[in-house]
Amino acid sequence: MRKLGLLLAAGALVAAGLVQAGTAQAAPAGVFQDFETDADLQGATVTLPQADQIERTADPTHGSSGLKFTIGPANTPGATASSGINLYAGTPSLPVSDWSGHTVLGFDFFTELDYTTVGRITVRDKANKAWGMDYPIRARDWTPIDLRLSTIAAAGVDITRIAYIGFSMPRSTTPVIGHYDAFRLVDSYPYDETPYGDQAAAQLLRLADFNGVLTKLADQIRGLGRSLGHTAADERLREQVQAADAQCTALRQKLGPMSYADYKPFNAGVAALQRTVPRLANTIQARAHDRHADFGLESADSMTLVYPKDLPFTSTGTSPAVSLTRGEYENVQAVVLPFAEPLAGVQARVTSVSGKRGALQATVAPVGSLNVTPTSVYHRPTYAGWTPDPIRDDLTSVDVPADGIQPYWIRLKAAPTAAPGAYQVKVAFSAAGKRTRSMTLTARVWPVTVPDAPKLNTTFQFTPAIVNDLYGITDPAAQEATKHQYWSFLHDYKIEPDQLYTCSCIPSNPGPVIVPTPVEDVLYIRDHYGLRDFNAFYLWAGLLNPAKPETWQAQIDTWIAQLRTAMDSYRAAGVDKYAYVYGFDEATGPLLQAAKQTFAAVKQAFPDLPILTTLRDNSMGVDTGLAGLVDIWAPQQDLYDQTVAERTRARGDQAWWYPDIGTGSPLPNWFNGYPPIDTRMLAGPMSYKAGVEGMLYYATNRWLRTDHANQLLVNDGILSAWKAATFNGTAGDGSMFYPGPNGPMASIRLENFRDGMEDYNLLWLLSEDLRTNPHVPPPLKAHATKLLHADDVVTNQRTFTEDPVLYRAWRADLIATLAVLKQG
Repeated sequence: MRKLGLLLAAGALVAAGLVQAGTAQAAPAGVFQDFETDADLQGATVTLPQADQIERTADPTHGSSGLKFTIGPANTPGATASSGINLYAGTPSLPVSDWSGHTVLGFDFFTELDYTTVGRITVRDKANKAWGMDYPIRARDWTPIDLRLSTIAAAGVDITRIAYIGFSMPRSTTPVIGHYDAFRLVDSYPYDETPYGDQAAAQLLRLADFNGVLTKLADQIRGLGRSLGHTAADERLREQVQAADAQCTALRQKLGPMSYADYKPFNAGVAALQRTVPRLANTIQARAHDRHADFGLESADSMTLVYPKDLPFTSTGTSPAVSLTRGEYENVQAVVLPFAEPLAGVQARVTSVSGKRGALQATVAPVGSLNVTPTSVYHRPTYAGWTPDPIRDDLTSVDVPADGIQPYWIRLKAAPTAAPGAYQVKVAFSAAGKRTRSMTLTARVWPVTVPDAPKLNTTFQFTPAIVNDLYGITDPAAQEATKHQYWSFLHDYKIEPDQLYTCSCIPSNPGPVIVPTPVEDVLYIRDHYGLRDFNAFYLWAGLLNPAKPETWQAQIDTWIAQLRTAMDSYRAAGVDKYAYVYGFDEATGPLLQAAKQTFAAVKQAFPDLPILTTLRDNSMGVDTGLAGLVDIWAPQQDLYDQTVAERTRARGDQAWWYPDIGTGSPLPNWFNGYPPIDTRMLAGPMSYKAGVEGMLYYATNRWLRTDHANQLLVNDGILSAWKAATFNGTAGDGSMFYPGPNGPMASIRLENFRDGMEDYNLLWLLSEDLRTNPHVPPPLKAHATKLLHADDVVTNQRTFTEDPVLYRAWRADLIATLAVLKQG
């Protein structure tokens, strides 16, 4: 992940006269920066000075004052996803740059806001060697931060010559506040941090509005009790309401001065109650919808997450309705809610679908959850705990604890020949010893047929070798059959079977053997799924020594020879015109010159062979001289510049984009725990609005055995032990679906990706209708053009709605407008 924000360089501080002369000396143990005077802030910088602010306030954990950091909202012009402070050595902000001879560098952080996320700390020495770690930001809480100096030194950082220490917080929709104080060197670990914690508790009790929070909760609890009747189920729920009321009263009685040892459980109790009350409201609402039922049954939008524990959800009622076009998928969630008693053997099945047989297909399956721990790259508050995502088609029965809820995924597919109209889908839910309940959903099929093939190009890496390793598949014929099974799965989810990194190995393993894509694979894809394009060969820059340009040509000649053999086979099979090459993955520095030399050789040997790259050139060839050599530019999404992209297209090249681990909020991504609407938005209206011709992604099944040794497959309970963390501990990065007991297992994220690809196709279809019909009445044309701009849901890759209601209103208008145009 790139460093967040642009901060002043040490050289600039020298020019400003802030660096003190002389050689830094090792400091004694104790607090060395307490922000006791305004002068102590000199030399400290913030990411966005026009929106972010540091000041000294009387909120210390030591001494009489501390540093308050206020950062502007995420929609601030020019804002990065996070904002940071840098304290530079040799300035008053960081008076000690030699940390040797000690065990720990410690300091305090706290926030009075109801804001839980993950921040980042970076330490860099004067030789530019850096080390970093995440730190927790917890709602209304104190975090003592202890950096083990031996760990920093082991990373190669010279702790005798520190250049700066930086710490950041993710932005939010509103300003965020953090307090830092008592930077200290400590000779033992662990050590007594009680005095710092007690001071933090005193400040938090003063700054956080606990009385207001508890008063609001008490009012909500009273409202819940009024709606309950007198059945056994109502009485069980009334007991939960009374317990919540007693907890609220007990917490209010504790308000007053307290140590951090007392404050910590007090704050945890308030936070728990803030989750319990709205969660209980969900159940009581479900009870009110059917007072004779044995359990609740609600629905939720497929662009939201319904957590099995702790968090509430937004119900869309007991009789949900969706719209879809012919040939399109759409999804609904059903939610089973116990009435304060466990449910055993919960099952769901589709019992009827109205209309002509096969016109509308419907399936239902429970949604499983994984234990997710968000990382700093999320750049947003994200729940840590059991998070829904795998769609467990393998489970026919689940148990739901009394304090849990269980979401179900109802997947609909309208046939391309389906008659327009409203279809009724009935789904029955049963539990041991309970009366069966049914949900009837209405699916309106419009007289519009969405193109089946994606109009947005995808180049997503799928690695068969990882599948073979996890499942222990060694027979070549079985490996081939499994690869085809996964290709079909990906194709069904609008992802073209392809490989960015062309090898039969696991690309992340040491010394991967890169070879051209076998012509047999290309022909299989053509014959079974249709062929739009394919990556013929990965030009791996790792085979070039950046420091020895004189050796580059030999490797380039080898690549050209390999390509020539492959292109001959493609030409003989009649598929050569679909080939492209991908190379120099995120290359920078001297490798940009190597790319120029390589691409020139490729163009000379194969003038009509397109070249796709993700190398670091934000000008898309203008500044590096690569314009004319690269045909498809794919920058990381947060580096995508609309003006540059349009200039690139004007000269005949394509401009794609891609998300990765560095693409955090406010940009969309498909990390576990992100709102699923982000995935749909990215693949649909956001990509269409940006004009990108394609999307690239480095991995769809990064399920390395080393990461999942304790649970290789998602084949256990509804709360699976399969480790959600993938690349660098970030859940979902490089993993869009799961290894199930019988092969690929879909996810909520993947379902929303397909929905987004279909929305992109709807936009393409509307554009084509306008282009080919010059007689559209001006008011209708103006309205259709407005829908194509999608301004109601997305402004750019950083500003878009996460409200499913707004999204569905825009989509419904889009489909209705298409229907009017189709009717002439």
